[in-house]
Amino acid sequence: MRASSTALPDVLKGSFNKRYVADFFADGDRVLHDVPVTNVQLSDSGSSLVQGTGSCTIVYQDDFGKELSPNAIGDLFSPFGTQVALSVIITAGAGFIERIPLGRYLISETPSIITTRFLFNGGVLSKGDRIDISLKDLFYGVQRDRFAVPGTPPSLTSVWVEVQRLTGLPVTKRITDGPISTTVAYQEDKLQAVYDLATVLDGTACMLSDGTVSMRPNVWPAPVDTLSWGDGGTLVDVGRGMANDLVYNQIIVRSYNSGTAAAVLASAEITSGPLRTQNVDGSLSPYRRVPYFFSSQFITTADQAQAYANLTLPRVSSLRSVSVVLTEIFNPLREVGDVLDIYRLGEMFTGRITDISRDGGGTQQTTVSVIGHPS
Repeated sequence: MRASSTALPDVLKGSFNKRYVADFFADGDRVLHDVPVTNVQLSDSGSSLVQGTGSCTIVYQDDFGKELSPNAIGDLFSPFGTQVALSVIITAGAGFIERIPLGRYLISETPSIITTRFLFNGGVLSKGDRIDISLKDLFYGVQRDRFAVPGTPPSLTSVWVEVQRLTGLPVTKRITDGPISTTVAYQEDKLQAVYDLATVLDGTACMLSDGTVSMRPNVWPAPVDTLSWGDGGTLVDVGRGMANDLVYNQIIVRSYNSGTAAAVLASAEITSGPLRTQNVDGSLSPYRRVPYFFSSQFITTADQAQAYANLTLPRVSSLRSVSVVLTEIFNPLREVGDVLDIYRLGEMFTGRITDISRDGGGTQQTTVSVIGHPS
């Protein structure tokens, strides 16, 4: 969960108001502060390489009638390096106010720009600008900044140091550092290289709301909050769905040891239950064999490959099989990767957040993966 005052979690369970504001940065300098934004649509998806995306509308009126709508590369609000720090301000009662950062984004597009002009003493002034902007988190810039030629890490002593070097962004170390297991040759995609490095620490790379690079542990952490229905609760509705496109019953690890020129292979599979790969007599199970293939330059021995297969099989065979969409009262403290205990009349379960959708309304959609079936 995002950091907050000790009072805010209780405020979010009662009556409060919210408004979105944005700070704009050009060449690293903040040029506009607390600009009101409307029509906010924000999405955080743990399954995407660029996990944070969104859009909003700026309605801006300059005190001196100056036009701020972008007309050329380099103009403020243009999608050529301008950064946006988006926050939500929560107010309640007579004096409670708190700002929660939601993300640091790059402007990726300005699909609609409307400027209203008028004549004054023979000159043309701007009555105001209405600018729609599309947002993507800072991983978008890393993704577009591809390797010109294949490269290798200059040092194998620290994963975090290499992640910082590749992204050019500050890091927040939420996972213990470790050495890079072997010399690798990066291909074209720099962002994919960052995600591959995170697997060395058994984590998933992510952007935090303060604009720093971090990692979520792949192992489920302890629950950070309880979401409940009824009096005093903030859970509005529960929608459940199941899909098999991300559920596998076998993992096959295929890699290559460049030092010995030998192939590295390992596998693991489900041998019992409805996801078993085959029946006792050797015939195919009703679910058949659904393999998940994984390859990494960081795996160079058979023992490493087998350990990864054994570790990952439970994750790809069960944790993503049940998806639950929670409608809850707006809560800006939620982050992808948070684990929640959920209580609803007649059922109780634990889930890990995979997706969050927020807008200008009073609720948000929080999607969680559930271990097994809710009880």
